[in-house]
Amino acid sequence: MTTKTLGRRTSLLFSGLHDRGQTIFDLKTAANLMHVSSQNAASLVHAATKRGLITPIKRGLYNLVPFELGSTTFHLEDRYLLVSRSLGEIPYFFSHASAFEIHNLATQPNFDVYVTSTTRRKTINLGGSKTHFVAASKDRFFGYESKKIAANQIMVSDLERTLIDGLAIPAYCGGLIEVAKAFFMAKGRLDSDRLIQYARDFGKWAVIRRAGYLLEFFDLSNSDALNTLAESLPAGYVQLDPDLPAEGPSSTKWGLKLNVSGIELTNAVSH
Repeated sequence: MTTKTLGRRTSLLFSGLHDRGQTIFDLKTAANLMHVSSQNAASLVHAATKRGLITPIKRGLYNLVPFELGSTTFHLEDRYLLVSRSLGEIPYFFSHASAFEIHNLATQPNFDVYVTSTTRRKTINLGGSKTHFVAASKDRFFGYESKKIAANQIMVSDLERTLIDGLAIPAYCGGLIEVAKAFFMAKGRLDSDRLIQYARDFGKWAVIRRAGYLLEFFDLSNSDALNTLAESLPAGYVQLDPDLPAEGPSSTKWGLKLNVSGIELTNAVSH
């Protein structure tokens, strides 16, 4: 059985992180707190990992195992904290299914993490969660806010931007039905004028069409604003659900192929 005792240098690390209210750290932080070189810090952290005091998250990033967990030798903080700390100074915000979860809009479990960033990155496995990165140009990097999780701040898309992202890529949020449920659940919290402006700023006609249709279907905005939005649309049609065939009746007002019926939407939010 591993005994959780701290050496002098490791004690400096634990106490220093505790004073900062921090449990996730990198080797540079460890070296500074233990007053050793980066090479020595790596050796000390490696030894502490073998003794069950520290859990490696990825190369160069670690998580303390709290003493109150007793004999536990593996511990990871909230996956959103892990991802946000791993990104360092990269501009980001949690989005899509992750933001649905954070805003209490999700009705199905999601085990992956979705991050919107101005920096293009490959999908990675971080702390046991597959983390997907959605690249956003600078003009689409808007509509996010700071949220507190376990005494730490993370960046997440705000409510309206979360719904816009759902309309842009429903597959990253559990599908169009899940997005429709989120619109319905957001009633009373949603700023429809802001959502309409975000749809315009996002710059994709398909998103504007879907936003207008769902706002109208669930009676989430006033008719004047929706009529003005519909009148601004160019000719043409797209699918309400981009992941289903373009079949079913059409909405001439919104330029949509209603490949998800009104009955399906109503049934989805009534259960």
